[in-house]
Amino acid sequence: LPISTLQRKLQIAQMSQKDQRIKLMNEVLNGIKVLKLYAWELSFKEKVNHIRAMELDTLQKYAYLSAVGTFTWTCAPFLVTLASFATFVTTGGVLDANKAFVSLSLFNILRFPINLLPMMISYIVTASVSIKRLSNFLQNGDLDFSAVTHDQTSKDPVSIKNGTFSWGKGKDDLTVLK
Repeated sequence: LPISTLQRKLQIAQMSQKDQRIKLMNEVLNGIKVLKLYAWELSFKEKVNHIRAMELDTLQKYAYLSAVGTFTWTCAPFLVTLASFATFVTTGGVLDANKAFVSLSLFNILRFPINLLPMMISYIVTASVSIKRLSNFLQNGDLDFSAVTHDQTSKDPVSIKNGTFSWGKGKDDLTVLK
């Protein structure tokens, strides 16, 4: 559980960094003429490389964490078998061939589900992060269509009357343009 919690945090950070990189790359591609005109290629290259380095660092941490988790879960069937036999013997039980082979066959049957458990946890973590991102996107407010009118006869393609603009959604936010 602690490993999956850390994996979830790293995956959220990696998705945020990927969003930043994609947004910056979209800006670069959409404004490529301006970038070339003002020779801003190197500064934007540095920004993209910085974001990509952060993303790679997060991916590396996630890979190390996944390796530790995979190693732990790979050793789990052996450790479960060892702990079961040790507990049985220390509590006074006599381990004969019949009990040992039956127990080993049962543990071998359980090995496949135990090995699938970390993959399922990883998939659940990935799904929960994706569902949260989709939920945040889908819960955003819709456009207010009553605030916009389309007048085909107007000589100006766009006109704004009595418009007030700010960065926030609330009425108390600092007005930037009026």
